[in-house]
Amino acid sequence: MKTTFISTFSLADSSRRNIMSQSNLVNKLSVELSSGRKFDVGLDLGTKTGESVALRSEFHFLHGIIDTNALTASRLDASQAAMSDMLTDAQDFLASLVALQQNPASADILDTDATGNLGLLTSRLNTQLNGSYLFAGINTGQQPIADYADPASANKVAADAAFLAEFGFTQSDPNVATITPAAMSAYLTGNFETMFQDPAWGTTWSSASDTPTTSRIAANESVSSSVSANEEAFRELAQVYTMMSDLGNADLGQDAFKVVIDTATEKLGSAIGKLTSEMGKLGTVQQQVHLASERLTVQTDILNVRVNDLETVNLEETSVRLNTALTQLETTYAVTSKMQGMSLLNYI
Repeated sequence: MKTTFISTFSLADSSRRNIMSQSNLVNKLSVELSSGRKFDVGLDLGTKTGESVALRSEFHFLHGIIDTNALTASRLDASQAAMSDMLTDAQDFLASLVALQQNPASADILDTDATGNLGLLTSRLNTQLNGSYLFAGINTGQQPIADYADPASANKVAADAAFLAEFGFTQSDPNVATITPAAMSAYLTGNFETMFQDPAWGTTWSSASDTPTTSRIAANESVSSSVSANEEAFRELAQVYTMMSDLGNADLGQDAFKVVIDTATEKLGSAIGKLTSEMGKLGTVQQQVHLASERLTVQTDILNVRVNDLETVNLEETSVRLNTALTQLETTYAVTSKMQGMSLLNYI
């Protein structure tokens, strides 16, 4: 015959443990009802916990790429807008060249326009977004283009030195009028053009890297997401604006001035074509980023649905269970209260 030990303490301890168990259940169900998610995913899912962890990891990885794609898209949009402005300026200036090339008196007008366009070109190539220079290639922390308007700037100093070495006087010297068409043509296709080619371009004009920045836009896809200020289109634009603003054109003879105009017109037409091509390439990258983000959004939505299937609770069922647990807890409290008034001494 087996007997069970009975005492006032054991009865009270049993009630205490029942109350703690019911309280823990109420707390668990309350959290699940408010969050919509299982209180202890690992405990509830058991062997499926690994699947949940893997799905969440993949979800956060892909969602991180979507976020970086948004930043990449912003950089591409800003770069495209800057190049669009450059293109508009170049097209307007080309129209002015064509309209005024037969009139040497137009040199002052073209000089002013070219000076302004060179400043705008420099400003746009030095565009920053979130602290990074868009046209600096991988040298995103370094301003890519030197300011020609600064007399002490390396590109301005080099241009003055090249002109002086070629003709023996400065751009503001009255002797500019003595420059022959042949001499000007030789300079423009020789020492002057050399300043906009490597290595002189990288020494005096640009601090940009030829290597564009690379962005991962999908799990297994990366793209070049920037345009370097070292691209030929920008060099030719800088060359044209410098040619039309800082060769003493106002003092040149008509024939020599025509050489400058013709050279600038040809070079500007080439620059416009190359700039349009760069914009087209960047537009292709923009489309790739957009499509990649759309695909990633679909994938993350699917992952999110599966994670929710595993980890979320049925709110209606949880609400019923919580009400039942609360009722049971109240009943336990009531029984415990009555039991606390009982004692074996009452029966001795």
